[in-house]
Amino acid sequence: MIGLIFQLIGAYFVGYCCCIFLEAPANLRFRIPVIDVVGWLVYLIAVDYLQWSLPVSTYISSLVIAIMSHVFARRYREPVTVFFLPGFFTLVPGGGMYRTALAFIQAETTTGMRELGTTMFIALSIALAVFTVDSFVNVIYNNKRPKFVRKNRRLIFRKPSEK
Repeated sequence: MIGLIFQLIGAYFVGYCCCIFLEAPANLRFRIPVIDVVGWLVYLIAVDYLQWSLPVSTYISSLVIAIMSHVFARRYREPVTVFFLPGFFTLVPGGGMYRTALAFIQAETTTGMRELGTTMFIALSIALAVFTVDSFVNVIYNNKRPKFVRKNRRLIFRKPSEK
């Protein structure tokens, strides 16, 4: 339990340092890392307690980070990327890329390919979560239908009795 608390404090510190590095607005520098802490907490629960795989855990925590980023962006009237970037710093698979490069340098091809596959799936799960939430928000808030539906709305949504 103490280890979990230290990890959450570390996640807050990472988020805060990222806010300073990326020059986030000064009035949000203490609020933005909350997204990082919640995302890391979801990741730890999924990996440690629910025993889910790393890509699935990363996808679920990335969904939480992306949703919270959109909520905070609407609440504080700032761009979503101000909240996205610090939130994903703890989930980016930098260690996996290091282990992949190290395995290939040491001529351990099977270990390198396994690490590369895991790292790529983790990175893909982050990108997929961002895409999923952005698409959902785009549909909900902007009421944008696909171009075909907008163009042929009268044909698609007409009543059966009309001709």
